[in-house]
Amino acid sequence: MNTFFIEWHDPLLGIIVFFLLLFIISFLSYWWGRYKASRTHKELESFLGSFDNTLDPKPIASQIHNNTLNNESWLLLAQSFELQGSFEKSVEIYQALLSKHHDSLFQKETLLLLGKAYLKAGFLERSRITFLQVLQNHPRTPAALHYLILVYEQLHQFDKALEVMESLLELQPSNTPLQTYLECRQILIDPKLSVADKTTQLAHIYETTRSMGYLIFDYLFKHNTSLAWAKFDHALSVRLSDILWNLREDQLDLDIISRNGHLRELFTAKGYVSLCTASSHFEFDLLIALQACSHRAVTLQFEYGCSECKQISFLPFHRCGHCHAIDTLYPIASLTKEHSEENNSFQ
Repeated sequence: MNTFFIEWHDPLLGIIVFFLLLFIISFLSYWWGRYKASRTHKELESFLGSFDNTLDPKPIASQIHNNTLNNESWLLLAQSFELQGSFEKSVEIYQALLSKHHDSLFQKETLLLLGKAYLKAGFLERSRITFLQVLQNHPRTPAALHYLILVYEQLHQFDKALEVMESLLELQPSNTPLQTYLECRQILIDPKLSVADKTTQLAHIYETTRSMGYLIFDYLFKHNTSLAWAKFDHALSVRLSDILWNLREDQLDLDIISRNGHLRELFTAKGYVSLCTASSHFEFDLLIALQACSHRAVTLQFEYGCSECKQISFLPFHRCGHCHAIDTLYPIASLTKEHSEENNSFQ
């Protein structure tokens, strides 16, 4: 058997064979890397070409290829176009930069910016394909997974969003509230579930997770007031002020209201009960004083702020439209003149 081990008889030949094998492996590895990079670049060119509907060369693209400005300057220019709402120009810059530079990390970051630009412009399908392109070459990219979930959410494809959520949780286990949010949204749009099934499942989710309180109790108070009061969390009293303010008098649970200071002040200001004479909130205190004078020409209106980015919205939201944070809504009450509806006759 020793005849097969030539290096045993000739050590110099063994060393030559060893370095020869090392050279062959290095050579094959180098050309495999070149081939893979070339293939990735061709796929990227094909990807960009699928979005190019014009035959004439674009002026900005030609400037990028011929100009000596660095990439950071072009990226800043593209982002400034986004702020102005000129998404077409920002997309053109991103595509030109992608076709010019072949660095893998730079392409990943630029593709993320391109996908965000498509998302802001409302091109959801293009945005989806862009983020999938990022994940094809860089699977462990939490930002791409996050924005892909956002795209599926806007497309109301919550089953696919939850599939992507599984991968995101492996990279960022702290994102369980986002999974709860997607599960709630999937329940709300499920046509196979009755209203009773939806309220039961949503109440169970809140009892289990203690998250998405505004979304869940908003639905419960609209469709099953008795269940909403039965599962009511006193810690949410302030956040649910606008929902509770719009309840009818026959929908109240006086036992729960009498045990909660904020609810006593809120419904006394509304005029439904008389459980306090003043309030630490200016708006409530003024309304309570006006109620004592039998003056009911003033009421409350609500705006909605995000506790993360502090943006203000006139409509309630479950995910902030500016920073995409979830379950960060808080209502802002202000006084306004009450408008009584009158039935005008056209006779």
